[in-house]
Amino acid sequence: MAVIGLLWRFLLDANLGFVNHLLGLVGLPSDTPWVTATPWAWVSLVGVTVWWTCGFNAVIYLAGLQDIPAELYEAATVDGATAWDRFRHVTLPGLRPVLLFVVTTTILASANMFGQSYLITQGAPGNETRTVVSYIVERGLAQNDAGRAAAMSITLTLMLVLISVANFRIFRYQED
Repeated sequence: MAVIGLLWRFLLDANLGFVNHLLGLVGLPSDTPWVTATPWAWVSLVGVTVWWTCGFNAVIYLAGLQDIPAELYEAATVDGATAWDRFRHVTLPGLRPVLLFVVTTTILASANMFGQSYLITQGAPGNETRTVVSYIVERGLAQNDAGRAAAMSITLTLMLVLISVANFRIFRYQED
């Protein structure tokens, strides 16, 4: 995360960043404060996080797609299923475990996001992009309040466990 955070910090710099330079070349406003103004800082953090995790998720989905037997698609085609029907009745049910894994890990990783906001925006502007984990770290280390930071960590963990259980219930297989 350190390399990605520093790389994107330089790419998104309002004065010297390559992103603003490219925007200027195509005639768009080239003074966007990607890491220092409220809506753009969140756009930057979300964009970098999606870019960073997209490859991993794509590999997981590809492995899940390869695990679906080709005979199911052939049988659906013989039965007269359209492309949408094959997707809805063969692909999605076949990807259910993969969807569960990707959704759960993405939610857990998003809730535990620290490096992106710390390295790219340093919580700026003000504390607008400070995440829960960065607040816990600040409370425990900078303010020397380890007890409260530990309580917040346990609360966050319990909330994430509840969200994970809810994901497992939503994605569980139901017989027709």
